[in-house]
This record gives sequence, structure tokens and C-alpha cells, in this order.
Amino acid sequence: MASNKPIPVRLRPVIVAYLDELDRIGGYGKGHAGVIRRFVENGIARAIQRKVLEKKNAKDFGETDDEDEEESAENG
Repeated sequence: MASNKPIPVRLRPVIVAYLDELDRIGGYGKGHAGVIRRFVENGIARAIQRKVLEKKNAKDFGETDDEDEEESAENG
């Protein structure tokens, strides 16, 4: 798995409570990081669909097809 530079994020306590609940419910990712990642990726996908963002090719950033498959398996 790729090692990415951590991005520090401060969240309001109410948001952390939502993350806890989504983690407990399951299906949105594992732990806070997994849930946040799912919502960020979904938000970016919507922005691409709405033409707010231009779609980029992951291979231009050094990603491989294998990494996509690994991440999909991790996110279940």
C-alpha cells in the first residue's frame, strides 16, 4: 500500500460523534480514517460528475491498477 503524507484535520466534536456512529454501523469504512476517506472520495466523484473538477488519471500520480484493487478490497 502506498505511504501518503498524513494530513492533519481538526473536527468538531459533533462530527467525531457522527464518525463514531458510522464506524459502528459499518459499511462506510473502518475507523475514522476509513469513513472520512469514503466521504471525501464520494464527494470528489460527485464534483467530477457535475464538471466542477476535471477527471485526473491516477497513473499520472504513480498509482497502479493493483493499488486500486487493494484499496477496493480494504473498503469492502
